[in-house]
Amino acid sequence: MAETHWGKLLVGILAGVAIGLIAGLWLGQDTQSPEDYTAALIELEKQHIEDYIVLVSALYALDGDLARAEERLTRLNEDNTARLVADLAIKYIEAGKELEVAQDLATLAHALGADDQVLLAYVTTPTPTPTPMPTATTTPLPTPASTETPEPAAIPTTVPVLLPTSTPTPVPPTPTPVPTWPLRWDARLDTWLYPPVRLEVATVEPGQTYWRLVVAEWHSPDESGYGPYIYIDTIDELGNPVPGQPVYVDNGGRTIVVTEYKAGTDYGVTFPMFGTLGAYTCHVEGLSDRVVGLGLGTARGEKEHTAFHLVFQRTVKR
Repeated sequence: MAETHWGKLLVGILAGVAIGLIAGLWLGQDTQSPEDYTAALIELEKQHIEDYIVLVSALYALDGDLARAEERLTRLNEDNTARLVADLAIKYIEAGKELEVAQDLATLAHALGADDQVLLAYVTTPTPTPTPMPTATTTPLPTPASTETPEPAAIPTTVPVLLPTSTPTPVPPTPTPVPTWPLRWDARLDTWLYPPVRLEVATVEPGQTYWRLVVAEWHSPDESGYGPYIYIDTIDELGNPVPGQPVYVDNGGRTIVVTEYKAGTDYGVTFPMFGTLGAYTCHVEGLSDRVVGLGLGTARGEKEHTAFHLVFQRTVKR
C-alpha cells in the first residue's frame, strides 16, 4: 500500500503544478484563444511571467529534467532565459524571503549556465529523473580441453598439534540506516494564496522524536477528485502509515481527530473545511511542525472548494 500511496503523492504534486501553470496563463485576461498558447505567454504581465518562471524552477527541483525546463522557458520567447532566471533569483535573494523559491531559481539558473557568484550559495542538487539500468548479459566461458590428471604424490603422515581455542569477539550488528525524506512543499502555497500558507518548524533538540512535515500540497478548484477537505497522513521513519495517531486542527477552538487507514482509503484523516484562507492550523499531538493559514479559496473571504494534503513523518532529530 505504501508504494501506491507515495506514487499518488508524486503524481499529485506534478499535476497540481501543471494545473497551476495553466491557471496562470488566464490571469489578467478576459478572453484567450486556447489554440494560441505561445502568444498568451508572450502577452503576460511581468508578474505573471515571474510566477511562471518560479513554477518552472519548482518543477525542475522535483524532476531534475533540464531539457524539459529549457523547453518550458522557450515559450517565453526570450533570447537569454538563463539571464532571465538568474535576475529573478537575485531579486528573491535580495528580498530576503521565500528561501526555497530562491534556491529553486538559483539552481535552475546555474544549470542553464548563469555564473553569478551570489547564486552559488543557493544552488542545490535537483531530484534526478531515475534512469533504468541496462540488463546484464552473461557470456559463456569456453570449455577447457580435457587433460590427464597425474597421480597425487603420497603425503607423509604427521602428528597433529592441538592449538588452544579462542572465543571469537562478537561483532555488533550494523544499524539499519533511516532514510532522510526531503520536504515536498507546493510552491503555490507561497505565491498564489493570500494570505500565504506558512510552515512553523518545531523547536527540537538532537535525539528527540518529533513529527516533521514532509509533504504539503494544494489542490485548486479546477482539479477533480478533491473536495473541500484537509487530508492528513502520519507515517513512521520508513514511510509506513501510522494509524491511531491524534492530530489537532485548530480553528478558534481545537478539534482532535485520529488517523485511521481503512481498506480502499488513501488518507488517515479527511477533515471538512468551511472557513476561508487563514482559518485552520494543523499539527500532530506532541512535538510537531505546524502548518498555518489553511482554508477555502485562493484569498481570504473566497469560498471556492479547494483542498490540502499534509504528510507528517515521525523523525528523530539528528
